[in-house]
Amino acid sequence: MSSLIDDDPEPLARYPGQDHRDYTAAMVKIGVSAVPMLGGPASELFGTLVAPILGRRRDAWFEELRLRVNDLIRKVDRLTFESLSQNEEFVSATLQATSVALRTHASEKLQALQNAVLNVAAGTGPDGDLQSIFLSLVDSLTPLHLRLLALFKRQTPVRIADAPEWLRADECSQAAKELLDRELIGGPSHLVPNRDLLILGENGTYTFTVGALGSGRSSCPS
Repeated sequence: MSSLIDDDPEPLARYPGQDHRDYTAAMVKIGVSAVPMLGGPASELFGTLVAPILGRRRDAWFEELRLRVNDLIRKVDRLTFESLSQNEEFVSATLQATSVALRTHASEKLQALQNAVLNVAAGTGPDGDLQSIFLSLVDSLTPLHLRLLALFKRQTPVRIADAPEWLRADECSQAAKELLDRELIGGPSHLVPNRDLLILGENGTYTFTVGALGSGRSSCPS
């Protein structure tokens, strides 16, 4: 994909890589120094340990985003690098998503963040307030939450024999309850008769029941 994208007349340039002694190290040391009794040498130590990983996360995030933005520019009429650079909502979404991306290594969360930025770039994202709320939710949710949201959105039964290990885990039921309590699936939790039966395993399948028990509303970061 990158070879096709880089053949564009005006592609978004590659993010300039920097070593671990850049601003990322400074941010880590400032944060550690703010913790009582962890200043001085501790700040330097944590900066040395953590900054290289943060630098790699940052570079990988910007590179993947660059490739996907370039691909989007090729597909969407009248979308250019210049127009994006003047798009306040796009810049704000990118900055907020980048802040979240640096705090996670989970591919599901990074994918959701990239999709959110691309939706803003294409003009198909929600308004500014909802976009900010969405990005904050991605920050607070776990990869397990995101996987469950996708299943509840599709509401397609999954054969127990074919179910992945994560879906068999006891944590899934608790995660589903948390999604219900936050009204990200179904309706208000008090309208669901039995919160323990959000995921039913019977007749050889897992069935995601909020559509029948609640209001039928579900949302999924995509």
